[in-house]
Amino acid sequence: MALYYDIGAICRQYDDDKELVKGELVGFISSSSKTLKLIKKAIVEKNYVEVLEYLNALKPSLEFLGLDQALEELVFIEKWTQEKGKIKEVKENFKSFKVYIKKANKEIKKDFSLS
Repeated sequence: MALYYDIGAICRQYDDDKELVKGELVGFISSSSKTLKLIKKAIVEKNYVEVLEYLNALKPSLEFLGLDQALEELVFIEKWTQEKGKIKEVKENFKSFKVYIKKANKEIKKDFSLS
């Protein structure tokens, strides 16, 4: 049983087609890893617009995979961009956000025998 993600919505979307589900998960792992690096860079540069764009690109996948904890942190980071806050105000939230996504990625890789 998955602890960090829920593929129920994906399975329903693709009528339990294992190959399509697996392809979607591979795409999520690949894109989320790259996007996390881009978000971190944009935070360091205080590029609020880019942070928000990257979060908005990642948000549908997080919702689709049921990564509720990551979504909670995402909401806080979004608020930080709107308020144009200081880096120290968002540092711990981004760290938690990244951990939740990485744990989900690791569990997906293990559960689906992905490398």
